[in-house]
Amino acid sequence: MLRACRRILRPCGRTAFFTIHPAAGLTGAQRRRASRDGPVAVATGRPHRQLLQAAGFSQVTETDCTAEFAAVTRAWIHQWEANRADLVALLGEAEVHERQAKRRAQLRAIEDGILARSLFTACRPAKPPEISQNQARCRNATVITPPEIP
Repeated sequence: MLRACRRILRPCGRTAFFTIHPAAGLTGAQRRRASRDGPVAVATGRPHRQLLQAAGFSQVTETDCTAEFAAVTRAWIHQWEANRADLVALLGEAEVHERQAKRRAQLRAIEDGILARSLFTACRPAKPPEISQNQARCRNATVITPPEIP
């Protein structure tokens, strides 16, 4: 998907997105917890910075927004409790209980340093990234290698 985003941008065009992801430096057990307590898409195999760079983006930046993520999660929990009777009437007790339990687990994961939220920005380079001869053959492209200069 990131490669497709890069292709539709004009040269020097920028993209930006927020994402929830496992914090850096986690153990295997902590990564599994991040996958369990975070949103479905949190289970990425590689860090987003690496994914953006592999897709051909340059000038990749990451801004940590985890404190705001925790504040919003707390606000969701608080507001659902404040409006519990109306939500139960609308969704049922079991659904309200399950959603609140998931939010509380997510908040604990944030507070324990397991989940993070970041704003990523990146730029499509002015010219296409260099590709290797092997990548070019895979794409049925012709690569012209400049002669060596003595």
